[in-house]
Amino acid sequence: MNDHADDRLFLKCRRGDRAAYATLAQRHYRRIFALCLGVLANVHDAEDVAQEALLKGFQSLPGLAQAERFEPWILRIAKNLCIDVLRRRKRARKLPIEPEPTTGGPTHENHDLERAIARLPDKLRLPLTMFYFERRDAGSVARELDISPSLVYERLRAAREELHRLLTERGTHE
Repeated sequence: MNDHADDRLFLKCRRGDRAAYATLAQRHYRRIFALCLGVLANVHDAEDVAQEALLKGFQSLPGLAQAERFEPWILRIAKNLCIDVLRRRKRARKLPIEPEPTTGGPTHENHDLERAIARLPDKLRLPLTMFYFERRDAGSVARELDISPSLVYERLRAAREELHRLLTERGTHE
């Protein structure tokens, strides 16, 4: 999504223009939120972390030298914050992350998929969200998670199979 408008906004941000950062944040919010939702599988937590990532990005902006690096940089901040949330959850309770019960109908069109993703173990959910939501290649996912690229593909396959099982199982029990 980086283009000349982003470059101009970035330069204004570097000079302290808060309105320019607000515009830049608005342009990238959707990708940041999608990443957070994919990792955390909870809308409220994803909104909170996306906002926190944008705030941290604003505070750390002087450390970023190139405008074209803004989007991967802000997504990395968001992903790291999501991983921190997952670690806190894991420490708080030693149970697998379960989706929160909802009242009423789905709040958005991918509700069943999001609930199924939330039920995946971290070792499957993280590569899945990095590969599909962040659109990263298997090599960069492997480096980030300190595993081999072949293990990334194996976990992606396992995650897709588990999602299929969860989604079809849900349909047969209702």
